[in-house]
Amino acid sequence: MRRFRVVVPALALTLAVSVLGVACGSSSTSSKTPLLVASIASRTGSAAPYGVSQQNGTALAVSELADGSIDLRAYDDLSDVQTGTAQMKKAISDGVQVVLGPTLSPVAAAADPIAQSAGVPVLGVTNATLDMAAIGNLIWRVSLSENAMVSASVKYAASKKSVKSAVLIWEPADGYSTGSAESFRSAAKANDITITSEQKYVDGVTTAGAIAAAASSGSPDAIFFALRSAVAGDFLVATATSKAVRVGGNGFNSAAVLKSSGAAADGLIVSGSWNINTSNADSKKFVDSYTKANNVAPDAFAAQGYAAIQVLLAAMKKAKTGGAAGIQEALGKIGTVHTVLGSFGYDSNHEPTYAAAVQVVQGGTFTLVS
Repeated sequence: MRRFRVVVPALALTLAVSVLGVACGSSSTSSKTPLLVASIASRTGSAAPYGVSQQNGTALAVSELADGSIDLRAYDDLSDVQTGTAQMKKAISDGVQVVLGPTLSPVAAAADPIAQSAGVPVLGVTNATLDMAAIGNLIWRVSLSENAMVSASVKYAASKKSVKSAVLIWEPADGYSTGSAESFRSAAKANDITITSEQKYVDGVTTAGAIAAAASSGSPDAIFFALRSAVAGDFLVATATSKAVRVGGNGFNSAAVLKSSGAAADGLIVSGSWNINTSNADSKKFVDSYTKANNVAPDAFAAQGYAAIQVLLAAMKKAKTGGAAGIQEALGKIGTVHTVLGSFGYDSNHEPTYAAAVQVVQGGTFTLVS
């Protein structure tokens, strides 16, 4: 059973959700005081396609798996840094013991230090470009990093498409884009690919068409897109007739991007933390239950939200003491957890160790190729 409580803080509308155990759940689990968990995500704003999926996946996992052991509160960060920090402060003042999110890496970069200072662990559900280690020891990643995903995509392009040269398109004013661009540079070097030029997109000053024409003029083997999802569709359309292999960062790993670009997206290589055709039992069951609950198939962000609860529940089982401190200690001792993302574990830098899903867009869908 789910109860919805609406709270209006100073800067934003906060949707607070408590997910309780079902009546048939284990009495030993249900009788314990539930762990208070905040899900901070972009239910509105530019990152809403990610944030809504993220929170839907999290809520589904709590309802299916937690058996009353988690009290989930959902907050909307509006895809905005100021609101995200305000919502983190609100969640901490509400007494949460674990935080999932925020959605965007720049928002998380500003908000996560608040949780670090308060001694509350954070699971970065969708933060691909965020430097987790730089914030502190309480920050853990659930999604793969941009480095891991871009590295997998570029390696595939080099080995399967014989890519030797590329043009990089990125947006200096966007935090995600700058991080993604650095991942592409590193991956190109590791795979003996020469980046012959870099084209910088400036919103309101340059156009996708002009940038695409400049990128294609030197006949590169590939075009690397280190761009946010809001402009991804425009660039796919603008490069639809290019002979270059197109490789996108995680900003392109969205059903909304495929919808906006249509057939122009076909052939795009982009990796993610998960693909709907991933062959593990947890994933297949998740696809069925999520589709039934939301009347739409899940994307990678929904899967990451679901997996965050699976990881958290594994930590709760390992925890010797309750609350934030117990969870923090246990996260480093979870070993291998079977999740919708695959066999999940953490390395010494709090980075997940599962493999990226390399995808090629075919017929408007993300087709798993590796």
